[in-house]
Amino acid sequence: MNPLIKKAIIGALTYIAIILTVLPFLAVYHLGHQTTLLLYAFLICFVSILSPRLRYSLPFYIVGWFVTLYRFFPYGEGFSFTWFQRYFYDLQTALSEILAGKVGYITELVAVTIIVTGILLFAVFSIYIQHFYIVYGAMCLYLLTVVIFNDFNLTWHLLGVCFCGVLCSLIKTQQLKTVREWSFWLGLTLLCSLLLVGATLLPRTAIRDRLVAATTGIRTQANQRGFYQFIEEHGAPSGSRTGFSENDRQLGGPLLDDDTVLFTAQQDTRHYWRVESKDFYSGKGWINTIREEDLRTVPDSLRIADDNYQQDYLKEETVQLYLQNQGDYLPLPYGSSQLTIKEGATGFIVDDAVQRVDLMEPQQQIEVSLAWQPADYAAETLQSLPLQQPDTPVDYTQLPENLPARIRQLARSITEDQSTIFEQVTAIENHLKNSIEFRYSKTDAVYPAEEQDYVDQFLFESKVGYCDNFSTAMVVLLRTLDIPARWVKGFSPGDAQTENGLTTFTVRNRNAHSWAEVYFAGFGWVPFEPTPNFQNPDRPELQTTTVSSEVLPETSSSSRESSTSSSSETSSSTTMTATVAPAEEHLFSPETWQWIRYFLQGIACLVFLGLLYLLRRYFFRIRIWLIARFRSEPLPTAYPVLMKQAAKVLFHADSEPLSEYASRLEAVYPIFHGSFIQLTATYEDYLYGGKPIDGQQQLILHVAQQISQLKKINQVH
Repeated sequence: MNPLIKKAIIGALTYIAIILTVLPFLAVYHLGHQTTLLLYAFLICFVSILSPRLRYSLPFYIVGWFVTLYRFFPYGEGFSFTWFQRYFYDLQTALSEILAGKVGYITELVAVTIIVTGILLFAVFSIYIQHFYIVYGAMCLYLLTVVIFNDFNLTWHLLGVCFCGVLCSLIKTQQLKTVREWSFWLGLTLLCSLLLVGATLLPRTAIRDRLVAATTGIRTQANQRGFYQFIEEHGAPSGSRTGFSENDRQLGGPLLDDDTVLFTAQQDTRHYWRVESKDFYSGKGWINTIREEDLRTVPDSLRIADDNYQQDYLKEETVQLYLQNQGDYLPLPYGSSQLTIKEGATGFIVDDAVQRVDLMEPQQQIEVSLAWQPADYAAETLQSLPLQQPDTPVDYTQLPENLPARIRQLARSITEDQSTIFEQVTAIENHLKNSIEFRYSKTDAVYPAEEQDYVDQFLFESKVGYCDNFSTAMVVLLRTLDIPARWVKGFSPGDAQTENGLTTFTVRNRNAHSWAEVYFAGFGWVPFEPTPNFQNPDRPELQTTTVSSEVLPETSSSSRESSTSSSSETSSSTTMTATVAPAEEHLFSPETWQWIRYFLQGIACLVFLGLLYLLRRYFFRIRIWLIARFRSEPLPTAYPVLMKQAAKVLFHADSEPLSEYASRLEAVYPIFHGSFIQLTATYEDYLYGGKPIDGQQQLILHVAQQISQLKKINQVH
């Protein structure tokens, strides 16, 4: 192939790859001047093709580099020395702030400078130096970084860059000469394209749900180890963090784990920490309709309890609560608590309607002492209680007028065989908590569409979510049956550590949680837990309930917009006596899916083995390259390998001296031009004379290339 044509093709492919790399950059930073950047890339590649030497192109590169930067940042001045001074001053300042940690992101000035420089380096290394692995590897790495940090789908960009890189490499090594070679590489490209199309389209089918479910554990571990938090902090925001938030008007979307410590508690008993409840469901989230004028302020000592609870309390326990970073709210256990502020606040603000307590004038470090008496929610008594509405102006059966009818139908179908209120509540809780229909995941939860009900989307479409989804669904389902229920927010117990006989629970943002409360006359608001893998110690349990302990993969999280997450915890899984709603019938049985998986794995293995067979001719070259690259004296190892391959072209008898065979080989195949004879002489000097070997890497690679060409010629004939 003519060298200029060869260089022109490589230059054109380089330009295409640069375009595929630059376009996502422009989308990330929302920059104008797209034409300027693409024209700059075209001129750089064009000059690189026409110029025979790199040094001839340097003046044009320098001028083009500065002109392009000027187009992005003109500073309202002409292209002059003053502009140069301003640009370099701003660049130095921006770099200093980034390195000093004052700026947590790459500024627009630095980013544009990097990409303009990168385009120049890509063109030089690809067209002049032709180090394709470096150039195209860097492009793919950048695109993958954009995918991770900005949630872009750049599948076709990556495919295009890889394809351009492979073609450039083949053209450089002159692998595309015959029709057979073109057919092989086009076939390989077609196969890779089909695999890519399959990988792109399959997730849009029913297989997607199974693939997502199978990888939930991996993504959960990544979330708990802070991987998604790192991405959220350094890339484009893609979800809220778990933690307590005041605003729950818009629920949905993924949550990122956050390990920030909010408070610690010295106590003996494990329990949930309740903060507040909300009563009005909008179809998208929750609103509290309690008026601010109903609040009351109390000095540094307060007794708080549910006025509707008319039973005896359990044995009193002292709790020392140490708060930091949590805000104004005071998390409390279920039951009756005598609160005393030790330090860090001047009093309490109490909302009796929802049993929320806030601290007045809170400081950074707060200590509160609780004389706590747990409530005794006797399930046997609750089971016999009739339906009764609470004596309050708040409507705890409120639902949106446009609530989809199928939610009501589902509630009736779940509870049709239950006779008491407690059994109906338990049946709905059990349907959400233990049915294989629903899957717990913070990372896979989605936002409902603009006109879509939050609960309807969860119950009938995604069926994937975390505590907000499950708790809201339970409250809404109960309200369709006129059972008074409300949505509650707080924290799961936290991580316990016992030292010197004293148990301390550490509660973090990732322990934020939400659950449901149901009103029972004489007992007030009783907690229930519909979220899978969670067990509220205060939930009423029948004595016939079977409890089995297990280590859970993660704990839930609560709300929302300013939010922060939930964690792993050891809890109990409870088997209810209520009837479990039958699971939806699946397209294939588990055994059938297992055989399908085996079949797909077999196909994947066959494709892999086929690729290895098609690429077998390159194994020899790769082996020689590795020997030459990583051995200080490659000749003793490489020469026997070369001889073995040469013998496949021209037979070598064991009794024939190496030097004679080398001469005979070059006489039959003169393409070596004396290189094989020279390499053989050096090897014999080392083998029989013990002479030291210096270098020889290039000679070894040259001989290997010639032997490979001879093998291909023999295969053709």
